[in-house]
Amino acid sequence: MKRFAYPLRVLVHHLFSKAKRFFVVLFVMLFLGGGICGCSDKEKNRIHETTLRSRGEAAGVLSDVTLSHAKGFTLHNHDGFKTLAVTVDLDSRSDTLRYLLLPGNASVPDGFDDYLTVRTPVERIALFSTTHIGYIDLLGCADRIIAVARPEYVNNQSLQARIKNGDISEIGMPFSPNVEVILELDPDVIVATALPTSRKTDYQALVSAGIPVVVVAEWLEQSPLGRAEWMKLYGALLGRENLAREKFAAIERSYTALASTTDTITRRPSVVPGMPFKDAWFVPGGKSYVAQLLRDAGAEYYWSGTAKAGSIKMDIEAVYPVALDAEFWLNPGTVLSLEELLARDARFRDFSSVKSGKVYNNNKQLNPAGGNAYWELGVVQPDRILEDLIRILHPDILPGGSLEDSLTFYRHIR
Repeated sequence: MKRFAYPLRVLVHHLFSKAKRFFVVLFVMLFLGGGICGCSDKEKNRIHETTLRSRGEAAGVLSDVTLSHAKGFTLHNHDGFKTLAVTVDLDSRSDTLRYLLLPGNASVPDGFDDYLTVRTPVERIALFSTTHIGYIDLLGCADRIIAVARPEYVNNQSLQARIKNGDISEIGMPFSPNVEVILELDPDVIVATALPTSRKTDYQALVSAGIPVVVVAEWLEQSPLGRAEWMKLYGALLGRENLAREKFAAIERSYTALASTTDTITRRPSVVPGMPFKDAWFVPGGKSYVAQLLRDAGAEYYWSGTAKAGSIKMDIEAVYPVALDAEFWLNPGTVLSLEELLARDARFRDFSSVKSGKVYNNNKQLNPAGGNAYWELGVVQPDRILEDLIRILHPDILPGGSLEDSLTFYRHIR
């Protein structure tokens, strides 16, 4: 039975929403690019963090949740509740969103009225990206997912069955959420990907209607383990903190052990990633998580020395000489065969990687709609991606059977 019917819920919110007004402003600032004072975003965050520290001492901060790699969020343990801060650096500005993770029907503690309250443990969760599914599934909570955007792209088999049975609803796209459907579903929380401020969304309408929206930004992390460590955020939301800590520790140990196998190699094969689109070829910056994966896998990557954390847009002519001589070509778009690859551009036939048959794509696990398990599972299990890359680039390092059978996310394009 729903907590409120849609019209009643909105009415109740309008009657009792004063404590949440700050969040509406905060979400408008993040997604519409607005501002509430003349000071810089970094200065506003510095002032708020100073206030938070002094406030935290009075509110009983017991400890910080240990984060070894993730930079985009912090979790504080208080006496009987947690606080979560998510920092989003986009469009040359920094915004910090703050959440109060409050058990059950506990009262909001003094001094935290300007935090968005999320009641934990979350039992009904809606997602705007399939990349969030891996975290939740690894914590054994996939059955709590009640809605997703673009359900046809979901790879998880248990979720596919529930989608087919109508137990999981579609809630529109992040840039245009179906507010009416979401309000009718009445989830405990919606997890949404941080978006550029230039893209208008209706997230604030959901918050205004009383549904908390937790914004995550794992995709902005510069290391694979940093992205995976966001599992601890989901653990706090779902009441699986200990399991999240154990799971991440196992992934961290596995990743570190795999990376150590390439520490002393004497030859690093050159690679080129990606696929040109129209007149541009986007390559990962030297401080991106992809560049880190390639380094840890024992690859020589031409742009590893660049300071960019995201992708670098380049002319095809600038990338072509590098791609021509690269020993391996990785992640060439969505292609499934060499014939399909060469149909894109006849010049690819001249690449050394194509001539020698060393082209590999990260789309081994596709569902009928083209949903790729690499993006659903790989974000939280980078050790499995790293293992694939090491097996491809250095087939003699790790034990196992045939290369094709040993790969989790990659396929040989031939």
